[in-house]
Amino acid sequence: MTSARISREQLVRHLSERFAAEAWVHAAWLGGSDATGRTDALSDVDFQVIVDDGDIERVFDRLHEVLEELAPIELVHRIPQPSWHGFHQEFLRLARTDPNHVIDFAVVPASTPPERRLLEPERHGTPGIVIDRGGWLEVPGLDSAAHGARLAARLETLRTTFPLFQPLVTRAVARGSVAEAAGFYQRFVLVPLVELLRMRHAPERFDFGLRYLDRDLPDEPRALVERLAFPAGLADCARLRREAVARFDAELSALDHGEWRVALGD
Repeated sequence: MTSARISREQLVRHLSERFAAEAWVHAAWLGGSDATGRTDALSDVDFQVIVDDGDIERVFDRLHEVLEELAPIELVHRIPQPSWHGFHQEFLRLARTDPNHVIDFAVVPASTPPERRLLEPERHGTPGIVIDRGGWLEVPGLDSAAHGARLAARLETLRTTFPLFQPLVTRAVARGSVAEAAGFYQRFVLVPLVELLRMRHAPERFDFGLRYLDRDLPDEPRALVERLAFPAGLADCARLRREAVARFDAELSALDHGEWRVALGD
């Protein structure tokens, strides 16, 4: 172990070599920016493995051993169970690494059905396969019918909740509650508007929130969202809220009048 700074490339190579050598690891791959072709100097490391359900703690023990070969582990956070995706997951940071190069390590139990491994290329890109012993990473594409049903259900929810919760923002503005107004504005105005814009322009990822807008939205709606994102104060929050509501209503009206449609797989 040396005092030299550890690069992202070294982290990826070290993890890949060590887990490829473990015969009990069924599959290992890089996700995130490596899967979507968006890796840059600030990217973290999304490393995922599939192991038998009984080997979950074994793989985390091995992960810690593997990382300590490079440098001490400074920070580690284990996601409590049950997780939303059903995986077991830790976030770790090593000494002598760029703080951006956090390791997001996910363990997918072998009992997880293929359609629930979060490998649909339409949503998660193409995995950077390290090893695949037995076709564990061969999954069908996006189930358009099931995904369309989830999208339709969310759209119907937004039709009610978007207008219903606007007073949370306007009331906070009227009371002069700056932090409350900012939080409610982001949650109940900006994010729902982005969801609707995503349904129009990137329906496969309608639920990705504010991430990857440069990839998923055309220039005009993306510029709109970026302009709406940072109110300068209470008066600006009130003004931008009115503009966002007008755009939400216009998008919904255009959908209802057949000017656009949700087109999965187009």
